Amino acid sequence: MNGQHVLLILAHLFRARGAVVTIDDAVEYLSFRCRYGPPTEIRKMLAVAEQRGMIEREEDQIHAGFLFDRQSLSPNMTHLLNNAVRVRDNVEPMQ
Repeated sequence: MNGQHVLLILAHLFRARGAVVTIDDAVEYLSFRCRYGPPTEIRKMLAVAEQRGMIEREEDQIHAGFLFDRQSLSPNMTHLLNNAVRVRDNVEPMQ
């Protein structure tokens, strides 16, 4: 998974759920509704996105660090991502 894939997933999240999302809502939406991966992998992806400055965190809420409404979303985005988020094991999940 590269940075562009993470941006596409985050753009999809923020467009669907609004500019500010709780971590639990983000995990529930991306894992159970969109089926991008298990909750632990989604939490790891959010932690990586925070480290890379793609999102900003305030307590239990996250908001985009990029113009998510300008990101181009492919209609077959889930197919391109193979329906799974895979993050290295050494990343701690966002709590």
